[in-house]
Amino acid sequence: MTPERRPTFAEYRELWISVVMRIMPISWLAAIGGFFGAREGQRAIAKREPWVDKVHTSLQRYAGVADEKDREQRIVACTRRIGRVYAEFAALQRIANSDRLEVVGMEHLSDVSWPVIFAGCHLSNWELIVQVLTRLPNRSCALYDPPENPIRHRLAVRAREAWMPDFKLVASSQRAMLDPVRALKAGRNLLLYVDEEKNGAVWAPSLGRDLPYAGNRWFAARLAVRHGVSIVPLYVEERAASRYRIVIEPPLDPEPGDPEVCARELADALDSKLDKVIGERIEQWYWLPWLDPDKPLSASQYTAQAASA
Repeated sequence: MTPERRPTFAEYRELWISVVMRIMPISWLAAIGGFFGAREGQRAIAKREPWVDKVHTSLQRYAGVADEKDREQRIVACTRRIGRVYAEFAALQRIANSDRLEVVGMEHLSDVSWPVIFAGCHLSNWELIVQVLTRLPNRSCALYDPPENPIRHRLAVRAREAWMPDFKLVASSQRAMLDPVRALKAGRNLLLYVDEEKNGAVWAPSLGRDLPYAGNRWFAARLAVRHGVSIVPLYVEERAASRYRIVIEPPLDPEPGDPEVCARELADALDSKLDKVIGERIEQWYWLPWLDPDKPLSASQYTAQAASA
């Protein structure tokens, strides 16, 4: 990770705005974030920015939306949703401690052996996933990719650390890959978002693409096989504006056998689960504007992060 640069005046303004937003009613936050998000979508459509064409292709291919005007309305709804997610950073704990959030599937954790690897994805307001970790009997660690904007980085870290005491955050880098290994060995759960964007590509799920074994999905599978732990997929879906449901799926357990073969099988099972979950909710997926469904990918395009596992 490169050293954090000095914030610009515009970025400091974001910090001041965030202070005000922390005391706003949640409905106001949703309205303000949604307004600016929708405006960004409308501007991008008018300018025909490159990502808009990619979303048109994805909506037609994965959601079956044939009409162009309908797709444009859905693109604006998508950016409105992203705007709400950004605004809600200021109120994550308030959302989690209200009737705006429900959690289903906790029964899937009743028989697991701790620690486990939680495999999250960037659906809806994915930051709320950490609320599940606050209900567990042991400590947790999360791997995250720092944003380039230093103020947004500080705000994100502050929001994540507020969930619970001794919540360990590890900024993604090749040197940092030993930290998740140490966390598992120390009995900490590990949270990974396995659908990350890196080097100009989205590395999971496949959504009909031919994906190499690379990225956080592959890292999670190799860690699970090497350390004999379960992978628990989970995701957030939107019920209404600023109202969410966290869904915990049954655990995926590594099978005995050749470690490389077992890791590939586990990575494929995880991809299959993600493919269904995200494919059915493609318009709630944060990475939709970044997805190029026709771009071929190879492992050499991804800076290997699993070598130290």
